[in-house]
Amino acid sequence: MKITVYDGAGVIGGNKVLLESEGTAVFLDFGMGFAGRGRFFEEFLKPRSALGLVDLLEFGLLPPLAGLYRRDLDLPEWRLWDRYRTAPGFREVKADGVLLTHAHLDHSAYISFLDPAIPVYTGLVTAVVAKATQDSAPTDLEREICYATLREPKQGLLTTTNYKKVPYKQRPFLVVDRPVPDALKPFWARGGRTRAMEPQELRAAGADPAAGPNPFAVGGLNIKWFPVDHSVPGAGAFAIETSEGWVVYTGDLRLHGRGRGQTELFRDECAKLRPLILISEGTHPGTAQPVAEEEVHERARAAVRAERGLVVADFGPRNVERLITFLEIARETGRRLAVTAKDAFLLEAMSAADPATPNPLTDDAFVVYGEAKLNRETWERVLLERFGDKVRVARDVAADPGGYILCFSFFDLGELVDIRPAGGTYVYSSSEAYSEEMAIDLARLRNWVTHFGLRMAGDPDHERGFHASGHIHGPGLEGLIRTIAPRYLIPVHTESRDFFLRTERSWPEVVWPEVGRTYEFRDGNLMA
Repeated sequence: MKITVYDGAGVIGGNKVLLESEGTAVFLDFGMGFAGRGRFFEEFLKPRSALGLVDLLEFGLLPPLAGLYRRDLDLPEWRLWDRYRTAPGFREVKADGVLLTHAHLDHSAYISFLDPAIPVYTGLVTAVVAKATQDSAPTDLEREICYATLREPKQGLLTTTNYKKVPYKQRPFLVVDRPVPDALKPFWARGGRTRAMEPQELRAAGADPAAGPNPFAVGGLNIKWFPVDHSVPGAGAFAIETSEGWVVYTGDLRLHGRGRGQTELFRDECAKLRPLILISEGTHPGTAQPVAEEEVHERARAAVRAERGLVVADFGPRNVERLITFLEIARETGRRLAVTAKDAFLLEAMSAADPATPNPLTDDAFVVYGEAKLNRETWERVLLERFGDKVRVARDVAADPGGYILCFSFFDLGELVDIRPAGGTYVYSSSEAYSEEMAIDLARLRNWVTHFGLRMAGDPDHERGFHASGHIHGPGLEGLIRTIAPRYLIPVHTESRDFFLRTERSWPEVVWPEVGRTYEFRDGNLMA
């Protein structure tokens, strides 16, 4: 049995872990490595879509694995694999699937470049979140996770095919945790724009999807999926039974959200497997006492109750748990939650997958904020027409600022120019700035808040308790590792080498992975 970490080694995010056993090869996530990408690219300097895979292979953002990627992104003139055959780690790989833990881009985005015949195995909610996010986002080669706009050569470069003649190429997704409701089938079979879809049925992976966590097979591997608590809905972890024993992969998880019991159950069930290897995240091991979602609720509710005018709630995209927190606060304070069209689109799809998710179309506590724009994509136009009198625009909010909580992010701030609030409260319920670019954006945000006379609650430099991290804290992580008690521990999605490299006899043997290096296990031992 072999394990190769192609990204996520010594950095946070970008997980691409290849597991090979029983003649089967599966990737554990296949995400965008923000750290590596940020070394060469930014918002206005992106990998060139007209050159397909070239820029990504050149800078090591994709591993040099021939046979793994989309053929329509391989320019014949470049003789791509002749060019990168000498790159470190080059080899040919035939993957039998991707085990996708959740829909965050640092775990999912670069599925976009994989051969469209390679299936993705994931939970139903993760599949729905990934597709709804792609449907409602601008066209982007790095985010074609669920379906692809095929390219074709033209004058030595690549261009998109004619939308009237060539449909989207949809990737097969297999659901590992529950049956697929009939209500989701029309959503899955169409794209967010006018191009038709060559559909792949969204179907269950196991024989009895209602029995979850459901064992299912990929090639010669028996696999279990477990729901875990994270800041995006539908997150899961995997346990893979190999010829050498069980390998457990955490993905991202935590113990301080509303779903902490799911993580605890995963931990306890995996301990029973007596795994050979635990591949674990370690984003925030230095945090001793995390902020819980209940504390976020209390602090945000107090800030809203103290405000008679406009309230803006700013939190991370796809953080539906936080959105539900503000929905509850809206009900408690007599306001209505105004969500963007993207949020409404996501919530509608999620409610079809999971009835516990509120449906903004039928829930009276919701309205949809209609941004000022002339041209709308098909998905947005259809949604706003369907919501009808539940749509609010800037003048509606300006006429009754105390009647709403606006779910805005940094990129929605332009709407404040149209609303022109006379004071109010801006609740910043997102993560602190952990990069130079984020620090610059936060400074800009403060300028907007000051300009419109808003009070900023939850400024991460001054006021703690308005954001709960999506990642497990140090004592919780240590307890998880000691409870599962693997023989070998492979840390990924972490920069905290000292936390993992310990000398206690009760601690597993740690394999601190090197990018592209293959670790082979035989007879229950790591081979030299």
